[in-house]
Amino acid sequence: MANEAQGTNGNGSEPKKLLRVRELCTMFGLSKSFVYQHTMENAKNPLPVVRMGKRAVRFDPDKISTYLRSRERYRPGATLALFDGIVRANRKRRYKLARNRFQAGTVRLRTDRGPAYWQARYWEDVVDEAGRTVHKRVAVRLGSLEEVPNEKVARQKLAAILNTINDSKHRPKKQMTFGGFIEKYRTLKLANQKGTTVHGYETNIRAHYLPAFADMELSDITAEDVQIFINQKRLDGKKQQTLKNLKWGLSSIFESAIQFGYLSANPASRANLPPKEVKEKVKLPTPNDLVRLIEELPEPYSTMVYLVSVSSIRPEELAFRWSDLEPEVCNLNIVRAMNKGQFHTPKYQEGHRIIRLTDADVDRLLSLKRKVNAKDDDWMFPNRIKKGGAKLKPGPIWHEHILARKIQPVADRLGLPHITWRLLRHWGATQLVGGGADVKVVQQRLGHSRPSTTANYYLHVLDEKADAAAEMISGHLGYEIPAVSSTNPVEV
Repeated sequence: MANEAQGTNGNGSEPKKLLRVRELCTMFGLSKSFVYQHTMENAKNPLPVVRMGKRAVRFDPDKISTYLRSRERYRPGATLALFDGIVRANRKRRYKLARNRFQAGTVRLRTDRGPAYWQARYWEDVVDEAGRTVHKRVAVRLGSLEEVPNEKVARQKLAAILNTINDSKHRPKKQMTFGGFIEKYRTLKLANQKGTTVHGYETNIRAHYLPAFADMELSDITAEDVQIFINQKRLDGKKQQTLKNLKWGLSSIFESAIQFGYLSANPASRANLPPKEVKEKVKLPTPNDLVRLIEELPEPYSTMVYLVSVSSIRPEELAFRWSDLEPEVCNLNIVRAMNKGQFHTPKYQEGHRIIRLTDADVDRLLSLKRKVNAKDDDWMFPNRIKKGGAKLKPGPIWHEHILARKIQPVADRLGLPHITWRLLRHWGATQLVGGGADVKVVQQRLGHSRPSTTANYYLHVLDEKADAAAEMISGHLGYEIPAVSSTNPVEV
């Protein structure tokens, strides 16, 4: 028995000291509970032990070392993966783990809040607005009892959610409310956009996005929340194009949140838009309608409508100086635009574009220049609006005010279609293509980035072109209207 207790070193020459439980725990950093569990009869993966009687046990340090090394997750000399910096405790010892602790989460069927549904709960590390890492308990709704029929399906859906969190490359998400991120978005993104873009986004942020999402955590907004938002706006009577703009704008905000580390996926990208509604045909004015309107308008509004009609420029691009006109070559250079008194570069332009005019167009503009006795550095359409007896800031005229105050009342009095700047651009593009102009030429004239934009949204079918197409296809069948049409009674 004594020899068994001492053991040998393998050749029987020198006795080997066997370790007691306390000595084993001290040498290898094991807990007593671990040792007892792995020395019990029928234990899984039992420790190599030397038994001394019914209760006493001793341990060979070499065999224990070999046992532990064979079960190490990371062997000596191996390279550890990047860890998240969190130090976790194991009893009284501290180790830096290579990944977050794996979790399976919990699921439960809730029947205390209306119709039964499956709820999942799990832990997630988030970085709050102060930059601190917070261990947060998250509860998510997996679906109703009809959508998730049993616990097995619920756990499968939860596993899909936890797959990213349990990944060794996962990093804590930044915690931020939607309203809080909007302030960052204004500073980081909108500050670099043009005036028209900023105006459109600010309108949607103020009237639509903040009332719906302001107090929600950015990371808690799901595709379902965005879909509910879109559906509600449709019920409120918003048109298809408005819904599309709302989705695009919201998607842009979420993409910025991904860029700055507040989100990992864009919930707006999976939202569906309703089918397009039936749209009434837009009635374009005829050339005679525009001639009547231009003759009835006083200057400089008459020349403004004339110029937009023949050039198809945007109304904000009316911020011309007389020096932008090159009468010798009939060119008009578009180098700037203005919205509500703020200058910016024209849309979709890196430099500037040139509008080719006719001699008659140039003469019409020069007549206005002579009439007002303007110089080359003067504005072609100066701001003449007065407020409180004093002129506003000198500069180009504000096109936003002119349409409703000066142009549309005259059009209504003449019984013309409702005139807008955009309608004049549609009219110009349609007349150009109907007259045989190449779509690429029309695209450059309108200042579009792609010909498809011009073709899909600005071109209308002229009646004479539709008649010509009908005559061409019908002529292939050779049917002619009889000179005299008679009906013979059918005898029964």
